[in-house]
Amino acid sequence: AVVSTQSSGFSKSKTIEGFGSLLGYLPFCLTLLIGGGIVVCYCVAVSLGHVEAAFPYISDTGTFPPESCIFTLSLNCAAVVAIAIFTLKYLHVKQYNRGCSSRVRRVNAAGLIVGYISAFGIMVVAAFQETNVLSVHVLGAMMAFFGGTVYMFLIASLGFMRDVNFGVNEARYSRARLCMAFLSLVSFILMLVCTHISVA
Repeated sequence: AVVSTQSSGFSKSKTIEGFGSLLGYLPFCLTLLIGGGIVVCYCVAVSLGHVEAAFPYISDTGTFPPESCIFTLSLNCAAVVAIAIFTLKYLHVKQYNRGCSSRVRRVNAAGLIVGYISAFGIMVVAAFQETNVLSVHVLGAMMAFFGGTVYMFLIASLGFMRDVNFGVNEARYSRARLCMAFLSLVSFILMLVCTHISVA
């Protein structure tokens, strides 16, 4: 009976470990959903003559049906995956830092809230095409892009706190996260400048 119990516990542990390793592919799924959705929408929009082939806005490629349907579906799926990633990261940091300072807990909670706002912004962008309700579409884009940038800075900052623990070897990625956060910030600023120039 003892052997059976131990075997059952080992099997359950291996199942959880295997499931946990699969969760590591969620960021790749998010990239494929957003990147793949954009490429498909672009190809459909260009083939139907809805946009020019030379560097259209991403939102322009998801304005008219049928590409607008693909645009909405891919972004909504991406938002759901993003919510899962934000939640798992929050729980991961919380699990490894039960006795940490209140500052770590506040930054971790702030990251979760900002991440959810960013994911909601993606849903808003998907639901309100620019030709229908432009102001809401732009608001959703700001929530998604700016919220995502702030989230990256918050998560990167955790790695530089003395009393934080990420588990096995994860703290070494903090500098890479910070570099990506700065790249995201620069991209966000360039987007604002280019949008202002194009509108003017």
